[in-house]
Amino acid sequence: MRLFDTHCHLTWDEEQQPAPPRLARAREAGVAGFVCVAIDLENAVRCRSLAADHADVYPSVGIHPNDVGASADLPAKLDALVDLAADPAFVAIGETGLDFFRDWADPQVQKDSLVGHLKVAIARDLPVILHCRDAMDDLLPILRDHAPQLRGIMHCYSAGPDTIEELLQLGMHISFAGNLTYPKSQDLRDACRLVPEERLLVETDAPFLAPQPRRGKKNEPAFVAFTLEALAAERGVDADALAERTYRNACEVFGLEA
Repeated sequence: MRLFDTHCHLTWDEEQQPAPPRLARAREAGVAGFVCVAIDLENAVRCRSLAADHADVYPSVGIHPNDVGASADLPAKLDALVDLAADPAFVAIGETGLDFFRDWADPQVQKDSLVGHLKVAIARDLPVILHCRDAMDDLLPILRDHAPQLRGIMHCYSAGPDTIEELLQLGMHISFAGNLTYPKSQDLRDACRLVPEERLLVETDAPFLAPQPRRGKKNEPAFVAFTLEALAAERGVDADALAERTYRNACEVFGLEA
């Protein structure tokens, strides 16, 4: 089984959770590709440095909606994003998006940051990695405004079946994480059956959202197999075949050789 963890934070809490041991365990579990997702621009530089040392790790560049900061600082941050994103080492823009579950950043600043990220993604012809929590009604109109040039990944999908079709029409791949395996996540399991196999991705969002068999522990890329197996079972398909298909999907969306 060849797996691709399309969204993990390998540079999160590096002193307590160094990346090399986690990468080694994941490779032993069949994970052959990792997108190390940035939460801010400083973190993006660390993701890029890690990727330079590991041929199977690919970095993104972006500012998480919870980390956008004050309105007055956003223009300079977006200018710096443009400059940093010019480096071809980066395979995606993000993660960006909207998070209204927490009140760590003003909603309008989040929206302005998202629009800035979408413009960079379109200009660089890179996929955008989208975060959305309690904000789908606000996210979709912004995506519509940037279609059809936009493409990307709705990461850690958690909205249920109703918005799948429009996200697909808007050029998104749909990525499922460990919360797919939770007993109360029937809406996600209903949603995962609606996604065409060529638009499916799997991820861990490590170190967050450990899957049910490892719930309560720090998540890590090796655990992406649990999500893949749950996804295959829910769709009634062979797990090895789905692993290979999602691996190839990841390579396609990030512009990598399969």
